[in-house]
Amino acid sequence: MPKPHLNTILYGPPGTGKTYTTIESALEILAPEFLAAHKKQGGERAALKKRFDDLVSSGDVRFVTFHQSFSYEDFVEGLTAKNDENGKVQFELVDGVFKTICTAAVARVTQQAEAPIDLRGRRIWKMSLGNTQGVDAYIYDECIKQGYALLGYGGTIDFSGCKSRDEVRERFKAAGEVLPTDSYAITAVATFLLKIKRGDILVVSEGNSKFRAIGEVTGDYVCVKRDEQGDEYGQCRRVSWLRVYNPASPLDQLMISQFSQMTLYELRATAIDMVKLEKLLAATASTPINSATDTLFQVGERLGGYLVRRATSEVVELEKPNGKYLPFTIDFLETLASYVRQGKLNIKDIREKRVFDKVPDTQLEPYLVNGYYSVLPPLVERLCGRAKIGAAQSLIGGEATIGTEVTNAKVLIIDEINRGNVSRIFGELITLIEPSKRQGNDEALEVILPYSKKRFSVPNNVYLIGTMNTADRSLAGLDIALRRRFNFKEILPDYTLFDGVHVEGVLIGELLQRMNQRIEALLDRDHCIGHAYFLPLREESTVLHMASIFRQKILPLLQEYFFEDWERIRWVLNDHRKEAEHQFIRLNISSSRELFGNDVEGLGSVKSQWELGIESFDAIESYRGIIGV
Repeated sequence: MPKPHLNTILYGPPGTGKTYTTIESALEILAPEFLAAHKKQGGERAALKKRFDDLVSSGDVRFVTFHQSFSYEDFVEGLTAKNDENGKVQFELVDGVFKTICTAAVARVTQQAEAPIDLRGRRIWKMSLGNTQGVDAYIYDECIKQGYALLGYGGTIDFSGCKSRDEVRERFKAAGEVLPTDSYAITAVATFLLKIKRGDILVVSEGNSKFRAIGEVTGDYVCVKRDEQGDEYGQCRRVSWLRVYNPASPLDQLMISQFSQMTLYELRATAIDMVKLEKLLAATASTPINSATDTLFQVGERLGGYLVRRATSEVVELEKPNGKYLPFTIDFLETLASYVRQGKLNIKDIREKRVFDKVPDTQLEPYLVNGYYSVLPPLVERLCGRAKIGAAQSLIGGEATIGTEVTNAKVLIIDEINRGNVSRIFGELITLIEPSKRQGNDEALEVILPYSKKRFSVPNNVYLIGTMNTADRSLAGLDIALRRRFNFKEILPDYTLFDGVHVEGVLIGELLQRMNQRIEALLDRDHCIGHAYFLPLREESTVLHMASIFRQKILPLLQEYFFEDWERIRWVLNDHRKEAEHQFIRLNISSSRELFGNDVEGLGSVKSQWELGIESFDAIESYRGIIGV
């Protein structure tokens, strides 16, 4: 399978399935083996869509639609106003969708420690360590290097021995700081001192849309002197920094909702994705976020209806629907996979409990193999899928699987790419998306972004897939800067989808093709009618359903195409060659005298008046006449 292009635009008339095709295009990049296996099985669109949705959920795929109001600030970066924890307005730098996905593509674990295997029972806290844009930006680096977390609230007041929030407030008062009962400073110190326990997890934020470290609290509260540093960060807890990311990782790699401005607060189950957290803690140093570990199983994915909770080089542990855990050793799965590679059995044999008939001398336990016949096939498929081309049987039991997954690749799908102001949206990055100008290449370029003032280049593992409706704007009118940096793939009406589909003898594929031939003769191929409009007829092939499609979809589309030139619309529908009772559009001839009486002079002849033959939409002969008479 050839390597996918970095920048691709799927273009074609309305209804040809351009957005529909983006799912397979994304899987071709991110999961080629999965796509190839399911295509051999006959498509299985539901399975492909489920895999695509999983990739969207994990942040590997992002989807955006361009429109006239879409801007550089939405796409790359901009400033937004936020209220801080004291109610003051602050302007925060916010990354757009493109910069976010580029950051995720290059974010790596630069420091790690052994992470806890089981996170159950541990509370998760969000904490800010200094302000990346402020004078205390050094606090984060100090904490990571020294292995602790510092809190600025409370200054260098020693709160040791405090057992309640009231006692924390009294300690403030004793130090000369009289604060109201609901002061956030009291809340922050009380949380840091009393609520956070050893074993709890800290997630360090960078602004409201990124995180840059994950740590495990390992020590009790202590107050430290800060005379040498000359600051007020005197509240301290020992922390083992499990993962440190550089650059900071985008929010969607961990969170369900955005971070709050508060310095310290608990992340509830509705805010943090625990499956993603477990997956991050399973990654190793210098490993890209979301890239595969030393196994092909990833924490958080579903196989055979079971959730992968843990994956190592020795074991994959699944969670059953009832919440119980089911571990399989890789050796056990590899034994089954080796039988498939040797041709002794195939995946279907596992699913239908024929393993011991095909391999009677196996030492595997029957209760395991036959007891989990529904979950084992996808696990074995995954192991078989990593075999070299030509070295093994396919996942289904045929030829070798082709294609390998691109390491930590990300895909950005831009729907209706030609509807936005490309120059305004991409700005200076229109040059950087060019393959030869991407990060790591000989001709790589970088720019200084206008808001953050930081250097930026486009990674080589970020793929752009755009869709373009040619009825809105033909390729000839497309921004030349965009044209030369993208590969274009035309998506045309597929008449083979209607093989055998008819309505009372009228072949739908032939009907659609004949209309498109006329449209192409009168206008161009950019304004053809896509097959998607007629796909419902494969399920409900009735005249009533076809009438609904023509009245609500096809006729309005033709009106738009021909600017309500009813004569040409009649030609497309072949009305001029039908009997009057079968014409969709009829000419209603009236004289000026009939319309306005004898008192109005000088009108001359009036414009042609057209009317719909309502009853003709319910007659099969009207549609048969489109094909020919």
